[in-house]
Formats: sequence, structure tokens, C-alpha cells
Amino acid sequence: MTAISTPTTLASLHVLLVDDDPFMLELLGSMLNKMGVTRVSQATDGERGVAAMGAGRSMPDVVICDIHMPGKDGFQVMEAMAASGYKGAVVLLSGMDARTLNSATLMARFHHLNVLGVMSKPVSKAALSDLLSRARPL
Repeated sequence: MTAISTPTTLASLHVLLVDDDPFMLELLGSMLNKMGVTRVSQATDGERGVAAMGAGRSMPDVVICDIHMPGKDGFQVMEAMAASGYKGAVVLLSGMDARTLNSATLMARFHHLNVLGVMSKPVSKAALSDLLSRARPL
């Protein structure tokens, strides 16, 4: 069996997962670990996601954020990220239709957020790896 090398950039990334579904957090965390990402933080809702990027915290290089969550949703998380001057990358995630994902992408770009891409649930490891390969550490 041939060993697969992990690009240094993936190994050096700090990724924050924001999703209200514990299964998705576990699945994404496992995928990221298998890709060589060792610094993975999780937030179980939008409020906790925003708090994880609060003052005095180490900013993640990439935020993977679900759009539809109770309480503070993905749109509100993006607004808070923009207001805080977040300079990392964003991957938007949703089980909703393509129009919702397109609207979220437009909003993120309006707020000058660096959108790596959007992913529909269920998430593909290959698609996630492709998006993260474009991320750069802060």
C-alpha cells in the first residue's frame, strides 16, 4: 500500500466547524483528521461559532459553517465574521437547495469574506479536500 502525502498547508490549517448536527461535526472532524488536519475546533451552533472567534482567541484559517441552524444561523455568523474583520477562508455547508447556497455565497462575498466554496450535504471527502487545498494559513 502506498502512503499518501499530506500537503503541508493542510497539516498546518486550523479549521473551525460550525454545525448544529452532532453527526455532521463528527463526520467532518473525522474527514479532516484523515486529510491530515490536526487542529479542528467545533461549535454546536452559530452563537458558539462566533464566540470561538472572539477576542483573544486564535482565529481559525478556515471556517466550515452550516447555513441553516436554530438561533444564530450561518448568515448571522457570516455577518459577525465580517464585522470582526475575519481574514480567513469560509466554506458554506447546507442540506438546503442550491438557491440558498447561492444566496449565502453572494452575501459572504458582499461582506468581503474569502469563500472557498459551497458544499451540499452529504459532504464528499474529495470535494472538501479540493476546497481546503486552496486555503492558506493566517
